[in-house]
Amino acid sequence: MRKSIDDCSIADSYKLAYVTPIHKGGSRQKAEQYRPVSLTSHVMKVFECVVKKMIIEHLTENQAFNKGQHGFVPGRSTQTQLLSHYGDVYDVIVSNGRLDTVYLDFAKAFDKVDHDTLLEKVRKHKISGKLGKWIREFLKNRKFRVVANGYMSDEEEVTLGVPQGTVLAAILFVIMISDIDEEVLHSIVGSFAEDTRVSKRINSEEDRVKMQKDLEAIYKWAKDNKMEFNEKKFEQMVHGSTRDVVNEAYTTPNGEKINVKNTVKDLGVHASNDLMFKEHIGKIINATRVVI
Repeated sequence: MRKSIDDCSIADSYKLAYVTPIHKGGSRQKAEQYRPVSLTSHVMKVFECVVKKMIIEHLTENQAFNKGQHGFVPGRSTQTQLLSHYGDVYDVIVSNGRLDTVYLDFAKAFDKVDHDTLLEKVRKHKISGKLGKWIREFLKNRKFRVVANGYMSDEEEVTLGVPQGTVLAAILFVIMISDIDEEVLHSIVGSFAEDTRVSKRINSEEDRVKMQKDLEAIYKWAKDNKMEFNEKKFEQMVHGSTRDVVNEAYTTPNGEKINVKNTVKDLGVHASNDLMFKEHIGKIINATRVVI
């Protein structure tokens, strides 16, 4: 594998993925009811672990991780993401204020990553030389085969996305999305990988306008980076209240109003605007009941 780095080359067999569709539920006749699981070389995965460690050490030393990113970052997790967000919520509530939050949803985020755009960001993170060239080789000319019902398809080329089933996919996506908040001036952007929320304290109508502008900045980022949103899954929640400000919906990239919800599922937690978490508690209790 040392030779792989020195020569910036990877054998084709190490870049071949076998994709198995796993049924998620619902109709077995619909392709969207299946989750594609990619199986890749175990030998390659061992080497990727070494490369990933090098990349994480480099990003940590250079403080290159996005402050709002909690996914696949050392010392951060879904727990730190939720604690950070609800710390902001409680700070606003205690001061009798209001916090608006919009939950964004990317459409197949990991699968839509443009390789040239990602490689440009890899260079901006000062990952260059042999390692930078090796990552380019890692992304290019990848192939996959679909395995189902005892049959195997012909090889097809992978043209987009961070390679699913690989160790490096997650950290490469973190690099891809690292500058999502670069043009956001007034709001707080928090992410766990592709799961992104935008929050802002609202004291006046002007604050609502500023938050919408920040959302527009993220929409522009997505367009510039060839990423797509699933706008129908956007959600909005309001914590607290401000009598002088109308509780009006923010808008999607296409100008549609975002659904205002009393409860949203946030990183596995059914969160509520009254902060009582009754739905989440109820689901946990029901899940732990023993049927006699």
